[in-house]
Amino acid sequence: MGFIDYSVLVLFFVAMIIIGLYVKNLIKGIEDYFTAGHRMPWWLAAISHHMSGYSAFAFIAYASVAYKIGFPIYTLWAVTIAIAMVLGALVFAPRWTNLGLYKKVVTPLEIMEPRFNNTVRQALAWSGISLKFIDEGLKLYSIGVFVSVMAGIPLQWSIIFSGIVALLYTTIGGIWADVLTDFAQFIVQLVITIPLAFIVLSKVGGWGGLWQQLPPGRLAAFGGDYTPLYVLIYLVVVILSYNGGTWGLAQRFISLQGPREGMKAAYLSAALYLVYPLFMFIPMWAAPIFIPAIDNPEHAYVLMANKFLAPVLPGAMGFMLAAMFAATMSMVDSDSNSVSAVFTKDIYQRVFDPNATPEKLLNVGRITTAVFCALSVIAGLLTPAMGGAFKAMMTWFAGLMGPVAIPMLFGLIFKRTTWKGALLSWLCGVVSFFIFKYPMHGSWNLITGGSLLITAIVFIAEGYISKMPPEKQAEVDEIFEILERN
Repeated sequence: MGFIDYSVLVLFFVAMIIIGLYVKNLIKGIEDYFTAGHRMPWWLAAISHHMSGYSAFAFIAYASVAYKIGFPIYTLWAVTIAIAMVLGALVFAPRWTNLGLYKKVVTPLEIMEPRFNNTVRQALAWSGISLKFIDEGLKLYSIGVFVSVMAGIPLQWSIIFSGIVALLYTTIGGIWADVLTDFAQFIVQLVITIPLAFIVLSKVGGWGGLWQQLPPGRLAAFGGDYTPLYVLIYLVVVILSYNGGTWGLAQRFISLQGPREGMKAAYLSAALYLVYPLFMFIPMWAAPIFIPAIDNPEHAYVLMANKFLAPVLPGAMGFMLAAMFAATMSMVDSDSNSVSAVFTKDIYQRVFDPNATPEKLLNVGRITTAVFCALSVIAGLLTPAMGGAFKAMMTWFAGLMGPVAIPMLFGLIFKRTTWKGALLSWLCGVVSFFIFKYPMHGSWNLITGGSLLITAIVFIAEGYISKMPPEKQAEVDEIFEILERN
């Protein structure tokens, strides 16, 4: 990186600080901080949902897979998310929006107490927060790799610096700062990734020329470990994650003004996931042609950008690092905001201080955001010990998503299950994950697929075994009447 690159990066950070200070004036209370006062435009929520679903992680972890096996990474990642969000538009997005409007929920887990009980709410809150430490650590590790490769800063310090930037930004502006960062990142990222994709295609003779120069089988829908069964299991994980299992993504829908807006936001996010990743992956797919011996395939995208974009676009690498920072801040901010909301509302207020004033809750939310970001930095520093970004994500985050998300999301569409079924399914899912992983040393399909299947079976089966007391049934009926409003 040269002087122009660093200048671009500094200007980007100045712009982000200005946005953060501006939106601070929009924060009048805890609902504004965590759900934008339910005033978020649907198109902004869609772009934010799209950009909050990935970060520099996509340009690092998925780059290694794209470099090694080709097109199957598009099937595994982009196609599965697009399918998940079409399902979300039809089922989950309108439900989250209705809960925000009519039940005034601030967090996805608030509804778990009237739907089940406080024990279920607390179990999902504490386990979900623990899972998010791993997820956020992966994001900070990924941007740390970018900073380290591009600026020559040691990886550990790159991770720490990235965490500090995300911490300062989110603590100031809450979800408004988050979604406006997403929009800025969306624009900056398009400026970098789309020209690079077309430059690379011109060098290889177009789409057809790209695949002709790569080893046979690289254009197949599936390849390597990513068999149809693997992708099917991962699709279930993605459906759970992108429709609310990742709490920050549910908050995008909770922050909207009506169920139809939720549907439009989900459909637009699906379309973005189906189209935009093609531009992301083209340089990664082409990297073996131009750089056949990369020591670490996680560096493929940044090396391709340095080779083809930097010579024709002054400041391009600064723009790229800014885009990656924005992408990572977007996801870290999103999850920090949602975790802070869950701790503040579902744990602190519910368990420790039921009479806390709105001002006190807002301060607790900001402090929690800071603590969560700090712990995420520690998780990022530990990511190399877990086998790198992609392996850590697939092993831990994907594997434990089912037990945390199934009781919550199935509880919004399946009326019969009681609190005992929700709690037992969560417990059985977590225990089965660790049994399949350690004593049995099972494959990813067994560990993740088995945990998902056991969690779902226990949840649904209990609904046909137990019966709710009449007063609880009436409460659940009222919730479902709200969930199903058009």
